[in-house]
Amino acid sequence: MTTRRIYHEDPEVHTFVALVGSCRPGPEGLVDVVLDQTAFYPTGGGQPHDTGLLAGYLVVDVFEHEGEIVHRLRGDAVAGQIEGTVDWARRLDHRQQHTGQHILSRAFLSVDGGATVGFHLGQETCTIDLDRELVEAVVEKAERLANDVVMADQPIADTWYEDASRLPSGLRKDPDLDGPIRIVSIGDFDATPCGGTHCRRSGQVGLIKILGTERRRGGLRIEFVCGCRALLDFRRRHRALRNAARLLSTEDMRLPERLRGLLDELKEQRTRLESTETAMREKWLETLIAESPGPLARVLGDAQPDWLGPMATSLADARKAPVLLAARAGDEARVVMAVPEGSSVHAGRFLKELLGEVGGKGGGAERSGQGKLPEGALSDLMEKWKHKVS
Repeated sequence: MTTRRIYHEDPEVHTFVALVGSCRPGPEGLVDVVLDQTAFYPTGGGQPHDTGLLAGYLVVDVFEHEGEIVHRLRGDAVAGQIEGTVDWARRLDHRQQHTGQHILSRAFLSVDGGATVGFHLGQETCTIDLDRELVEAVVEKAERLANDVVMADQPIADTWYEDASRLPSGLRKDPDLDGPIRIVSIGDFDATPCGGTHCRRSGQVGLIKILGTERRRGGLRIEFVCGCRALLDFRRRHRALRNAARLLSTEDMRLPERLRGLLDELKEQRTRLESTETAMREKWLETLIAESPGPLARVLGDAQPDWLGPMATSLADARKAPVLLAARAGDEARVVMAVPEGSSVHAGRFLKELLGEVGGKGGGAERSGQGKLPEGALSDLMEKWKHKVS
C-alpha cells in the first residue's frame, strides 16, 4: 500500500485518522500495521522514528519496508479506521535538532569549506562529521553564523522535483536518488535534499550550541545540541558549576582560579607525602635488614599494600632468606612473599598453599608471590609461616 506521508505535508500535524491497510504479527508479540496515511515519521536520514499512540496502543517503531511504512505496536490486532497521536515533545525535539544540523552544516561549509559527511541524532546530543579538521576559532565562527541564521528567523520550505535534472543550483550536497527529490531550503542560506521533519522557520530551532569536537580519520566530529536540549544542557552545567563553586566557597566564575590553587597545593602535599613515605620505607628496610639473620615475617602497620612487593624482594636479597610481609586493608590483609635468587623454594606455590590453609587466596612466580586473606586470619598465617619455614 502507498501511504500518504502527512509528516512531509505538515510536520506540525500530530493527530490524525487513517484506514488500516494491513495488520500482521510482528516479532516478540508485537503487531505491524500499514496505514493509508500517517503522520508518524519512519527512521531514516539520520533521524529516529516518531513514537506515540495508534488506536490507543504504543508505537514502539516506525520503519520503511519494501516501500511500505510499517508501524510496530505493542498491542492487539487493529482494523478499520483508527486514530493516531504522535508524541509531540519528541517530534518537536527532532525537528529542532535536524533543522539545526542543516544550519550548522551550511555554516561550516560557508566559513571554511568543511563538508558534512555524516549526521547522527542521538537521544541526548547530536553529531555531524566533517571531511576536514578545523581549528577552534573556525568552529566558533561557524557556531556564531549558525545562531545568526536562527535569530534572523528565516522561512523554511520544501519543494519536490520529479528528476535530478530540474534541481536548482547551489545545493549543499547532491541527492542520492534520481527522483522524486525533496529539497529543504532555509531562506537563501541553505538548500539540500532531505526527507526529514523540520521547523517552519529558523527561529523555532532555538540556540545552537557546540559541546565539543573530536578528530576522526582526518576529519572532525562536532557534538552539538539545539533548542530545548541546549536549555537543558545549560541548566545541568550551570547547576554543576554553581554546586562546585559552593563546595569550594568561591564565586562561579572564579572556580578555575580556585581549582588551580588547590591543585598546586595538592601537588605540594603529594611531594611531601612521597618524601615521607620514601624515608619510612628506607627506615623499615634498614631496621629489618639489621635484624638477626634467617627467614623474616612482619606485619607493617602503616604500609601501603603496593610497598610490600619491592620491600620483600629487597629484604630477601639483602638477608639471603625468605621474607613474608603483610599490611592490613580494611577487612582484608595483603601479603607478599619473596625468596633470594637461587632459593630452592618456589615463592608463588609456597604462598598459595599457605594462604589456602587460612582461607586466603594467592600465587605468583618463582621468586615472589602475593595474595590476600581475611584480616582476622593474619595471626594464624604468621604462625603457620614460622612453622613451615623453620
